[in-house]
Amino acid sequence: MTDDTIDTNRRVTVTHGGAIGLAKPAKGGRPKLPTGTAKGRIVHVRFTPEEIERINELAKASNKTVSEWIRSTLNAAIES
Repeated sequence: MTDDTIDTNRRVTVTHGGAIGLAKPAKGGRPKLPTGTAKGRIVHVRFTPEEIERINELAKASNKTVSEWIRSTLNAAIES
């Protein structure tokens, strides 16, 4: 880059003390969900490779994601 080329991807900030610095670019990723719309707690569970394989098969057969299948199976067990 030469001295007469402008880099438009950088932002310049001036602090109250007069110092000049480069601002950090905005964070990427999905914005946060509104309060109260998240599912709740995350529960960590470990499965054997055989269990994972069977869970994947059953979820696919039900046209559900693994999380949806596990959640619906647990809810059915709780209700019975």
